[in-house]
Order: sequence, then structure tokens, then C-alpha cells
Amino acid sequence: MSGDVRRSGARFISPLGVVLRPSKGGAPIDDRATAHDISPKGFKVETQARLEENMILSFTLVLPTGASVNGKGRVAWNTRETFATWADVEIISMSWRDKRRLSQLAKTNDADLEHLIYLCARFVMMMVAIVVVHHIVVSPRLRTLVVELAPKIIALAVMGWALLGMLKRRKR
Repeated sequence: MSGDVRRSGARFISPLGVVLRPSKGGAPIDDRATAHDISPKGFKVETQARLEENMILSFTLVLPTGASVNGKGRVAWNTRETFATWADVEIISMSWRDKRRLSQLAKTNDADLEHLIYLCARFVMMMVAIVVVHHIVVSPRLRTLVVELAPKIIALAVMGWALLGMLKRRKR
């Protein structure tokens, strides 16, 4: 991989504490670093330590539950700013159990806004349909009007149904 690492999939955006150590053990490089934008494939780290590109290190992420996950990572890129070093750590090895914990952590932060909008639009359409049918049943003048406008009403209903189908397909 080049210095530009792109991670796909669910991510946990909230910062977590992370301890960085040399890959072969020893004293921590930084025991007060902060991990951001965390996924099972890697994370961005904010640290006071100087990290080198392609450096292999061990890490321990402290989860919000108090549990921790351990692994080894490779520094994909780094940049030194005035008060901290920012780096992207690509996870190269981690136990299956810890990877699963990290995946579950990332998934809890998901919000499927598109699906929520789809459900709300569907609910509103159903409520409007119920109110309209009620008024048509109660009013004789509306019943006559509906009979005259039936072809246009059917065309509108079919277009609305097709639009919902397109939105649903787009979500997949």
C-alpha cells in the first residue's frame, strides 16, 4: 500500500485511548495516545511520539466498555504538527476475538439515515392514502370526481410505487 490508505466499512468515530509499544516489546512509545476513526482494518492515531512510516508497532486500544483489544500495526503515513504527530496505523495482525470486538464496536455507531427516510416517506404516504380514502367514502361529490379522475390517480399511484422501488434498489 502507498501512503494513502483507504479503509472501507463501518468505523467507530469517537476517540479511544491507545497504548503504542515497539513491536518486539519493551517500554511504551506512548501510553496516552488517542485513536480516531477506528475500523477493523486500522485507525488514525494522535500521539506525542515520533513515528516513522512503515514502522511496525504493537497497540492496545481501550474500548468504552473498559475491555481492550491488542494487535500489531504498520504506520502507513504520518505528519508532524505543532502539538502532535498524526499517523494512520494499518492493522496487520490481531486475534479473531479482538477483531470481532472491533467490528461490533464500529457497527454500533451506524445510523442508516437513508432507510429511516424511506420508512418515514412510506408511512406518510400510507397515512395520506387512508385520509383520502376516508374522505372519498364520506363525500358523494368526491366519489364522482374520483371516478372522472381515476386514470390520472392510477398513473400517479404507479409512479409513486416505481419511485419507492428505485429508492429501495439504490440503497442496496
